Amino acid sequence: MVDVMIAGEAGNLHAVYHKSEQEAAPLAVILSGSPRQKCHMNDRVSYAMFRAFMDIGFSVVRFNYRGVDRSQGSIGTTADNMLDIATVIDWIQNKNEDSDKIWLAGHQLGAWYVLQAMMRRPEVSGFALVSPDPTVSDFGFLSPRPNRGLLLQGMEESEEANAFGVHLTQILKKQAQIDLETIRVKNADANYSQPGDLRQMYNDLKAYVGRENSDNKLL
Repeated sequence: MVDVMIAGEAGNLHAVYHKSEQEAAPLAVILSGSPRQKCHMNDRVSYAMFRAFMDIGFSVVRFNYRGVDRSQGSIGTTADNMLDIATVIDWIQNKNEDSDKIWLAGHQLGAWYVLQAMMRRPEVSGFALVSPDPTVSDFGFLSPRPNRGLLLQGMEESEEANAFGVHLTQILKKQAQIDLETIRVKNADANYSQPGDLRQMYNDLKAYVGRENSDNKLL
């Protein structure tokens, strides 16, 4: 893993990058939750997602949105953060021109950013949504985009969050033709606060991505 600075619209974005030793390895970009809720690329969930992809041979990057820690600029809007995400996707693809697969994974608000980015980037081959923020309910950006992905939730999340996960699965299938596999982590909350819960989330994510990637099921 190395620290890198990626030139963005509002200044440099601070990122951590792991380059796989495998030739033409698949790529992954990790999206943390809302900076306004103190989420960042080094929080526990973002790091666990990063390690899950790293440990199965992906080249992977995690980063801070503008205005967070060493990333330059001021904390931005959703539109600003989407520009930062596009910049980082372009950066890792340019660094790995021999790779033909890229995954996105996000936590809380980052999960919504995953879906928005996937709608704009037809090359995205797989995705993972980790405990999406249930207060965000704008599905207007969805369009038909046949694909498969993973929804990870903690069983101790709020009733609202778990009901929302069911609703999200239905919406994605109906509106975007996306099949979403759901895994619920026993005893976990939305932040996977206990070490054992975080480890289980990491294991479930790694197992799903490894299986889907090796079977070449995803577009």
